[in-house]
Amino acid sequence: MKIMATFDGSEFAESILPQLAWMAVLPEAQFLLFSVAAEPSGQPRHPAMPAPHVVSAMQGAQPVAVEPAEPAYAETKDQAMARRQAELEQYLRGVARRLPVGPRYTVDACISDDPVAVIIARAVKERPDVIVMATHGRSGLTHMVFGGVAEEVVRSGVAPVLLVHPNEVRRARGTARSAG
Repeated sequence: MKIMATFDGSEFAESILPQLAWMAVLPEAQFLLFSVAAEPSGQPRHPAMPAPHVVSAMQGAQPVAVEPAEPAYAETKDQAMARRQAELEQYLRGVARRLPVGPRYTVDACISDDPVAVIIARAVKERPDVIVMATHGRSGLTHMVFGGVAEEVVRSGVAPVLLVHPNEVRRARGTARSAG
C-alpha cells in the first residue's frame, strides 16, 4: 500500500503520526513523507535606509541627497530556497525515524506558493492508495477567508484522503487513558 503523508513542519501536522504508525503494519506499506513550503526571500545583512535623506556639509552649501545603498544579502533567493528545501527534507527524515521500522520511507520537499497544486501534482505522479493529512476543520467565515489545503486535495479526487483533526486525536487519547 502506497501512503502519501503531508507535513508543514508544525506539531499540528504531526498529529497524523499515530495513524501512520498504525498503517505501517500493513503488508508492503510504502510511505512518501511530503512537504511544501512557501518561497523564501533573500535576507538582508543589514536593513537599508528607508529613503534618501538630505545632508548639508556646510552652512550655506548646496544640500546633497544621499541615496541609500542596496542591501547586501546574506543569501540569494536561490540559496534561501535550496536551504529551506534541505531543512524540510531533514525534518521529514526525522519524522520517518519516529515511525515504525520496516516500511520504506521516502521523503521529499518542494518550494511553492501553491501547496494545493503541488500536492495534487505529486499525487497524480505517485498514485498513492491514500493521502493522509491533518485538517483544522474550520467552518464558516474562518473557512471562507483561509480556505483549506486539505479540502482542495479532497475535492481534486486524485486519491482517497484520510483527514485527521488534532482535537479528535486528543479526545480519543483522553478517552483511552481514562478507560485504561
